[in-house]
Amino acid sequence: MALIAAGGLIAAAVLRKVGTTAEYLAVAATVEVGSTIDRSDLRTVRITGDPALKPIRVSAADTVVGKFAAVALVPGTLLTEAQLTDTAVPGPGRQLVGISLPQERMPAERIKPGAEVVLVLTADDGPVATQQATAAPISIKASVVDVRDGAKEGTTLLNVAVVERDGPLVAARAAAGRIVVALTTGD
Repeated sequence: MALIAAGGLIAAAVLRKVGTTAEYLAVAATVEVGSTIDRSDLRTVRITGDPALKPIRVSAADTVVGKFAAVALVPGTLLTEAQLTDTAVPGPGRQLVGISLPQERMPAERIKPGAEVVLVLTADDGPVATQQATAAPISIKASVVDVRDGAKEGTTLLNVAVVERDGPLVAARAAAGRIVVALTTGD
């Protein structure tokens, strides 16, 4: 009889713990990397908490509004502090430049947001190997902010953050199709 009573108490405690729900913030609309979070970008969801998850409670909504998206936010996902930043992307002294690249101008390994890359600015729009040996290409370090499919089939759009002084040169070479991307370790 005591075992049955103890089992019942344990089951009741587990049920109370599992059945406890709370209100958390979720993403209501697509928010691009670097965009300011607005109240209309958020919605409230009621879920059972899990210690492995660290979603933001609804009571903290006022501290979220006005922050910037550190990553692309997808509707229907829970919002966490790791997805937010207090500083604008690409950050002070940097510019965000979009580069549309065909597959042969990027590493075969998929480039992900946060990756450190070297933008090799080529002298012409042909392969690097056909350029004059005396004309060294220009190399510019960049951080990948966002990656998505390009407008043309077989292309990828990289949004990269570069030092402000390099932004116009990178943009001009990107428009001319004169950039090759090399993946680096970030050292």
